[in-house]
Amino acid sequence: MKINKILLGLAVAMLGVMTSCNTDVEGVTYSPMGQNVSFETSAPSTVTTAETSIVIPVRIVRSVVANEYTANFTTKASEEGIFTNDANGAVKFEAGQGVAIINVKADNLAKGVDYTYTLKLSEAEVAGRDTITNTQNDSIVIKIHSDYNWLSGGSCTFVDYTFSENGKAAKDVPIQHAEGTNLYRIVQPFIAVYGKGGNGFTTDTGIQFTLNNDYTINLVANGDDIVCSADQYDFCWVKKYEGSYCILQCNGNVYQASMLGLDNGEGYYTGFSFAFQWTTGWPGQK
Repeated sequence: MKINKILLGLAVAMLGVMTSCNTDVEGVTYSPMGQNVSFETSAPSTVTTAETSIVIPVRIVRSVVANEYTANFTTKASEEGIFTNDANGAVKFEAGQGVAIINVKADNLAKGVDYTYTLKLSEAEVAGRDTITNTQNDSIVIKIHSDYNWLSGGSCTFVDYTFSENGKAAKDVPIQHAEGTNLYRIVQPFIAVYGKGGNGFTTDTGIQFTLNNDYTINLVANGDDIVCSADQYDFCWVKKYEGSYCILQCNGNVYQASMLGLDNGEGYYTGFSFAFQWTTGWPGQK
């Protein structure tokens, strides 16, 4: 580490009159000796794509740019055969270059699957860093959601019984169909009913379901049993409570669901319920 002594001038402008410099006050400035290599950011937002292949540029920076330098890193993938990068574990900085790009390529993405790819600086890079610098990003996680190609599947009248005592409805709520599958989703039904922001909802994940040959449906829940979320509320389909607190009724193009719910991740609470009538585009329409 190199320390240089400098003079700190105290200058104050007041009514156009400048004070003289105070040369009695001295301090130090920091000049790094190490490269201090860091990923520019630690956690980029999840990338959603309907493509089977995508390239994601990852920026890596350093503080000392006078000479050429090669920074080493390791990688870890959630699934083999998906990710590659053009640096192959060693990204090179040219003299005078403070930012380098690692191009991460993801191939053979399967629809509806989430992938992660972690890049981590080598232990030697971290050990050689000047500790006086600000916090550095030693690793970065790339998250890819390989989405379906969503097509129009018609619309529905959606009725919420959770946040309204007698039920509150919205008409013409879009339904979308994942191309090549029996998967469907209702697009932001709670925002459709109550509006966005204000007294309405800011976030609404929508409701996904699969359509059976007899036109009954099955609700799709994630690993936490969550069917959908609207702000701090989660609608949960819990297997062990099927037939008691979790009930799904299908009658032609009318579907009604009662289930348990979480409020800010805590619960379970009863009384989470909604219904919808698939008014246009219903596959059972003769």
